[in-house]
Amino acid sequence: MLLSTLRLVLLATLTASTLLVAQDEGQPKPITAAQALKLGPEKLTDLTNPSEAGQDQAAILYATAKRLQTENALAKRDLQAVLTLEEWRTAIQPCRESVFSLAYIINGGGTMYSHGSARDTAEVEDFLAELASSLPLAEGEGDAKATQQIDNAMTFLKKLDVGDLGDADATKEAQKNLKEEIERIMPHWEGLKSMISAVPAAEAKKIATFTVSCLSWLKDE
Repeated sequence: MLLSTLRLVLLATLTASTLLVAQDEGQPKPITAAQALKLGPEKLTDLTNPSEAGQDQAAILYATAKRLQTENALAKRDLQAVLTLEEWRTAIQPCRESVFSLAYIINGGGTMYSHGSARDTAEVEDFLAELASSLPLAEGEGDAKATQQIDNAMTFLKKLDVGDLGDADATKEAQKNLKEEIERIMPHWEGLKSMISAVPAAEAKKIATFTVSCLSWLKDE
């Protein structure tokens, strides 16, 4: 239930911000996939808006264009590969999103995490595009170091704690939410660990390294 609440907060923040951009700039001009891919998420803000909301919108538009490009290319040679890539997206993305939801809780909220989550979609699709070039992956036995990366990430997340938020009730509620969120996300991390154990070592390393890289949002703080 906390997941639904956090997703609604992030989505509402992004949606409201996007609407404000549209109101400030008038009816936005259509942006094509070709434009998004050519410009990339940073330069695409020239067509959206350089504001925080505009950067979010640019990242999501780019991610959408990149996903379409990747899936269309895969579909030309093997539709099953499109489904396989979606399995990896479904495994990787929730793990990375969990970092933003946890940061949101332990820091008492903040729109920076909705911005971070929105912009991370572009990074995920860039990574998946690279992974797609290796599909279908051969069977393998994973990599011990990659598995350890996932284990270390889970251990780190389980040890997260809420500091003093300045209000006893708010701190207590945050502690409860944090516990529930950690319990919710652990199956995603376990699932990813299981998946990388069945692919070649090189791919297992790439996937694990990319997935845990977003932990910097929590470690830096």
